[in-house]
Amino acid sequence: MKRRTIKDIAKESGFSLSTVSLVLNNHPRISQATRDRVMEVVRKYDFHPNSAARGLASKSSRTLSVVIPNLSRVFSDIYLGEIISGIYERATSQGYKILLDIATAQFIASQEYTKLLASRRADGMLFIASDIHADYLHVFEGAPYPFILVNHLFPGKRLNYVAVDYASSARLAAEHLLGLGHRRIGLIAGTNTHTGLIFRDEFLRACREWPAGAADVTWVDGGDEWSQRGGYAATAKLMGLRPDLTAIMAANDRMALGAMRWMVDHHLEVPEDVSVMGVDDIQIAAYVNPGLSTVRHDLYQVGIESCNRLLQLMNGEIKECSDLLPTSLVVRGSTGRVPAGK
Repeated sequence: MKRRTIKDIAKESGFSLSTVSLVLNNHPRISQATRDRVMEVVRKYDFHPNSAARGLASKSSRTLSVVIPNLSRVFSDIYLGEIISGIYERATSQGYKILLDIATAQFIASQEYTKLLASRRADGMLFIASDIHADYLHVFEGAPYPFILVNHLFPGKRLNYVAVDYASSARLAAEHLLGLGHRRIGLIAGTNTHTGLIFRDEFLRACREWPAGAADVTWVDGGDEWSQRGGYAATAKLMGLRPDLTAIMAANDRMALGAMRWMVDHHLEVPEDVSVMGVDDIQIAAYVNPGLSTVRHDLYQVGIESCNRLLQLMNGEIKECSDLLPTSLVVRGSTGRVPAGK
């Protein structure tokens, strides 16, 4: 029996090749009547379209490009893994494949990030958590390519983004520690991302403006990797500068876990001697002893919502995107009231 092609489906259904392709790609622009007629012919001939040919006919690759930072052992990163999992679930549910790239120096120098879209090897791009120096991304300002910056943003630039509300997270964290009576607080935050800077500045502002009296906050940079190792080193520096600290606020959970490890190694109890708090609520935060108080960022949902918005941009349902997702306070055993005598 002759293998049917998309041309055969178009001829018998009475529609153009492009219309049949849009039906097969589940495009929202197609009316239900047209969709029903085309699918009737598809079922009649048990037609299974070749994905490459379908992409050429519709000028769509049915592929989304996901670009991640060039970090050491990046594929073991908990933070990125949660976001990518959310993207993957949403993309595959809509019939898209994922093309994963790392933003290496070669990837940037060759401008592969625009070539992927210009050549239609990818229909849209999700760029996860770039750093503050990624000026090359400004090419997407006003460009015709569907593009979303995931959990990062560039203040003052018209780059589409979906991110957690880091300013809200900082206020929640500050209010929690200040409400427990802490006034001598160490802050660990990186400076290589705009979201990190937003968190740092908003936390400092909340501590200055606390109605019951401003807090004395000492800030140190936790390093570009935002890791346990960075948190450990930053805690050593903080406690060397200010051994009278009663609380340490880390701008992510991994650095907070590094701070807690430093306390164990130096025979200090958490929270009896020093309270420790993080941000993100990664899975391990609930299972360390004591459990880590944190601000919950639903990173899996960040991935899902970022992919949702990208698909809406691709389908012309929205023209731009600047979404901030809500956060919530999670109180566990690592934070407590200021120790007696302090």
